[in-house]
Parts: sequence; structure tokens; C-alpha cells
Amino acid sequence: KNFLPPVGVLDGMIRYNAIALFVTQCMLWAAAKDNTLVVGGWQAQNADTITKLLAPIFQDYLTEQVGKKQNPPIKFVFKPVDLDASTSSRQMIINGQLDMLYTLSGSLACKAAEFGWVPLATQRNIVGTTVVDCDALAIFSLLNNSAVTKPEDLYGKKLGCGYLFSGTTYYQGFQLLLNHGIHIFRDLAQVRFYGADYESYYQAVLRGELDVGFATSSWITKNHPKDVDLLRILDKKDGLSYEGVQYPSMASSLTTTYGLVVSDKITWELKRKILDALQQLNSTNAAMKALKLAGWTSSSTYAGALTAMQHSGVAYESDGKSICREPFKRADIFDSISCPDGYDKVDYNTSARQCDLAGQPCPAGAICFCKPCIKKQ
Repeated sequence: KNFLPPVGVLDGMIRYNAIALFVTQCMLWAAAKDNTLVVGGWQAQNADTITKLLAPIFQDYLTEQVGKKQNPPIKFVFKPVDLDASTSSRQMIINGQLDMLYTLSGSLACKAAEFGWVPLATQRNIVGTTVVDCDALAIFSLLNNSAVTKPEDLYGKKLGCGYLFSGTTYYQGFQLLLNHGIHIFRDLAQVRFYGADYESYYQAVLRGELDVGFATSSWITKNHPKDVDLLRILDKKDGLSYEGVQYPSMASSLTTTYGLVVSDKITWELKRKILDALQQLNSTNAAMKALKLAGWTSSSTYAGALTAMQHSGVAYESDGKSICREPFKRADIFDSISCPDGYDKVDYNTSARQCDLAGQPCPAGAICFCKPCIKKQ
């Protein structure tokens, strides 16, 4: 006997089961996604090195100390971000692909201002034998370069800087020189942006190819300790202190350091558990030791970083929100440039030709500008 249902009924049953399976798979995927928190992270390194340094803390440690103790359990997944436009942390947040971000103070301030994310924790750095909750800007030149001994000597000189969101390798240096009457896009012969490739422009200064550079003081002392006596720090200030602790090394000014900012959709209870777990870490932990970190504290204020970014053109107001420009393309950096009173900014195509016309070709890997602010006619 035929025990199969009629053909029409069978087709309907097949379609129903297929739909039910699809819905079930979607529900399982959604549940898996809800139980995963993606943590993005940036440092001036390549993707593999960033992951090697940061995943032990933001993926392995947080999953073990926080995630596994939740009901249902949560898995923390680490991804390197902001290496290029395809890994833009801003776009990942807009697309719902990121839940937490470890980054520079400038980028952190941007996410808090634009998306309402919450600064949660600030790292504690070890500089020499001193624990500080800040970074230091070093405007450095060669000690034997007698043509550059103070900021006012930089007229007509060449500057190397780093990442658009970095206070110590760009916007804080921009502001400090402006305080001395130097507008880098009006007064310097050439400004080169190297992104996260700090080493390239550091070496260009040592070769005499560039006159001056913006750097994180601790980056120099960590990566080139034998060079310290070869360098002059412009506008060096001794005795600078941050929250009562004197900065022990060469510094032109101080700024807030790296921190962790998290989505406002994460519950306060989970935020507290993440912060508590980070505060249990200290320099005896292998991952912390590799990063030269002493520990974590509840978040510093990052309002000063946002203000400095607004002054330098990196951040701008739109519909009542502070929006930060992306740091990856020449056009993004060009858009951040604002000229002082009495000067106009050349158009983008003209700016792209200025360095060659001035006999200042731009090296591979850098983005260059040669006096894009010109006097009004």
C-alpha cells in the first residue's frame, strides 16, 4: 500500500521543513552571535603582531575570567582593526561588527562622541621604573642639527608624523607648534604622514632626510634606547606630571594613553565584570609584560583628546555630534587641513602636485603635503 501523502501535501511538507530548518539555523546563529563579543584592537604594528600582543588579554583572558562565568557563557573574540579602510573600526561599529575597542586616546574619544560608547578602562604604562597613566609627545630632531634647536626654527623644514588619531605622533604636536606660531601646513616645506610606520620616519630623521618628527617618547626609549643621547627634544619640559606622577623621560607634553571603550549596549553589570578582571592584571602577567603595562585603572577622561582633535581638524561637528575623519587615505587627511586666517587651502589635485613641483618628492609609503595653505590674493 502507498503510505506516502499526496504529492501536493508532500511538497508542502518539504517546503515547511525546509523553512523550519532555515529558521532554526538563523536562531542558532543569532544566539551564537549574542554570546560572542568582538574586541577590536590597534597598535603601531602589523596585524599578526597586534594579535599576538593583544589577543591573550582581550580574547583568552576575558573569555576565561569573565565569559565562561556568564549564563549562558560568552566568548570574547579579538580582531586587529584600523590597519586600512577595510578594517575601519568606525565602519565595523556602524555595521554592528564590533562590541569593544582597545585603541589610542584620540580614536577612543571619537567612538565615545559619535556612538555614545563608554570609556571603561585606561592602561597603566611602565616607563623606566615609573608607572604612569599617560603618554608623552616628543618633538625630536638630531642633536647635531644646529639649524633646528627650538620650534621657531622649523620654518621651511620637513616634518615626519604618524597616525592621524595619535596625539603623540600628530594632533598634539600640531597644537604645540601652533602655540609657538608655527602652522605646519603654512610654514613647513613638507609634512609627511607615515601612519603606523613610525620606524620609517624615525630613521629619516636620523639620516637627515627629515628635520624633525613627532613621536611617543616611550616608543623611542623602548625601541632605540641607544639613540637617546643623539636626539634633541624641542620644547622639552622637565618635571611634567600627570595625576600627581612625574613623567620620567623626555617629553614636550603629556596626553592620555590607550584605553578600552565599549558599546553602550553592553550591560553595566558586564562592564563592571570586565573592568574588575582587567584590574586584576599586573606586570607579572606574560601578556602585560610584553606590552610593558603595570595594570589597568578605571577610565581617564578623554575630553581633552577630542578637543585637541577638533582644533587640528581631525574631528568636526555634524548634526550635533563630533565625527572623526578616517585616517587611511590622502583625501581624508587633506579634508582635515584647515588654514589660518589670511590663507586659503589649495584644491586637492593641486595639493597632490605641490611636492614634486617644489622638488620635494614623496617617498613610497608616505602621504605628503607641501604648503597646501597659501596666502590669499
